[in-house]
Amino acid sequence: MAYIKSANRSASMALAPDAPYMAAGTMAGAVDLSFSSSASIEIFKLDFQSEDRDLPVVGESQSPERFNRLAWGKNGSGSEQYGLGFIAGGHVDGSIGIWNPSALIRGEPNEGAFVASLANHKGPVRGLEFNSFTPNLLASGADDGEVCIWDLATPGEPSHFPPLKGSGSSLQGEISYVSWNSKVQHILASTSHNGNTVVWDLKKQKPVISVSDSTSRRCSVLQWHPDVATQLFVASDDDSSPALRLWDMRNTLKPVNELVGHTKGVIAMAWCPSDSSYLLTCGKDNRTICWNTVTGKIVCELPSGNNWNFDVHWYSKIPGVIAASSFDGKIGLYNIEGCSHYGIGEADFGAAVSLRAPKWYKRPAGVSFGFGGKLVSFHPKSSTSGDSEVLLHNLVTEQSLVSRSSEFEAAINNGEKSSLKLLCERKSQESESEDDQQTWGFLKVMFEEDGTARSKMLNHLGFSLPLEEKPAVVDDLSQEISALQLADVATDKVEYENEKESVMFAGDDGEDFFNNLPSPKVDTPVSLSAETASHNAEEIRQEPDALDENADPTFDDAIQRSLVVGRL
Repeated sequence: MAYIKSANRSASMALAPDAPYMAAGTMAGAVDLSFSSSASIEIFKLDFQSEDRDLPVVGESQSPERFNRLAWGKNGSGSEQYGLGFIAGGHVDGSIGIWNPSALIRGEPNEGAFVASLANHKGPVRGLEFNSFTPNLLASGADDGEVCIWDLATPGEPSHFPPLKGSGSSLQGEISYVSWNSKVQHILASTSHNGNTVVWDLKKQKPVISVSDSTSRRCSVLQWHPDVATQLFVASDDDSSPALRLWDMRNTLKPVNELVGHTKGVIAMAWCPSDSSYLLTCGKDNRTICWNTVTGKIVCELPSGNNWNFDVHWYSKIPGVIAASSFDGKIGLYNIEGCSHYGIGEADFGAAVSLRAPKWYKRPAGVSFGFGGKLVSFHPKSSTSGDSEVLLHNLVTEQSLVSRSSEFEAAINNGEKSSLKLLCERKSQESESEDDQQTWGFLKVMFEEDGTARSKMLNHLGFSLPLEEKPAVVDDLSQEISALQLADVATDKVEYENEKESVMFAGDDGEDFFNNLPSPKVDTPVSLSAETASHNAEEIRQEPDALDENADPTFDDAIQRSLVVGRL
């Protein structure tokens, strides 16, 4: 991957916390191609919208000494004159220079840009860092083993806190790096070349805990964990043991974890401000590695140059952008997304790819529509905690629709037939079309009281139950039918007796008997005429029509109504 922006400088650097600027100070122990012995501090503008890859210089000032370390802190004085904060530089002669970056950018002379010089150390200053909670506090550590705390509340007259107890002793050794705790503002840690790492409590003005390397490795850099207040990473520039060790101050008997990847000593280290699981390191093996501290694996690696990087930083304004300064005499800005990712090479087809995305891809806020006029949104509760707050809104576009829906829902929740009946009646009256009125009217009948719902439904459909006949009429009809049946029986009995008597007392005249016999019926001759057959068939076909013409339509209607009302 090619760099995004670059500057041909062999310098220590520091990035502005709240502005698109970068400070670079001439590196101690390195020379440029011209073998110049001068030293200077420069301000570069980080303009990513420009197509020019060379970083423009917007401010410059001469420095009496070269730099071992640069630090850029926020404005802790409260004065608008120092709107961009302060730049502190640790020199090889033990002094610390303080510059005003705003004055450097405005082009003021060296006297106006240079604020103060802090002289208390007796050796090269290699540890230098501003307190993120109290920007006016500056911690420094030098080869003399002393850790100093400076107060820049009054930039023109900076003050020095009393020396820390135990600081400057031979046991402390040469201070290589200092770092403020990211959670507790009065806790400071320092590491030295003799392998000792000390945690200081500024309230007590003394060390509270110390961690010694079992092999006395040369510790070069340390970083507090951004999320866990008791954990810190310590790296060594010893080529024989270049592992990064994670220590927990609650148990210093052994490290919690080790990151093994460098083959030579580690020189610089920086923790990602946008994702606490990403840690960037560079070593003498010409490798600059981004680690996943949760899994302990390498996420990606910057392209290697002809010489190794000695200073690395994350750009807080744009996640994923890092700055690296190398002994090649170049400061480069890179995008971590374009770095070579492990396990995704051409020869590693099918290799497992990490499914974890950086935290800066996480949406800080979002919104989505739901059913029923609902709108769901979420946003973080605060900038410090990672919790999110979910809100549910009622989005009202038509107030009448909402009122009708609420009325219907209230009636359903009530569950009483009377309320549902009233709702249907009101809807039927409010309906404009006849079909809607009939529909709501039919639904209203459905919620009638038990025992009357069926009859009212039949009345609504246009049917009526027949009236019950009086019992007296039924009795008279039964008596008349009984009388008719008895009369018929009596008549049949008289005729039967007469026939019996005539048969029993008939005469012996045989001729009369045979003469009185009925003559047999004459068979109708079968006609083979076609006309006769067709005439008969026509009569047969006309018979149903004659029946249909004689049928009474009221009789069919009565049958249908009887079936509907259940009167069979």
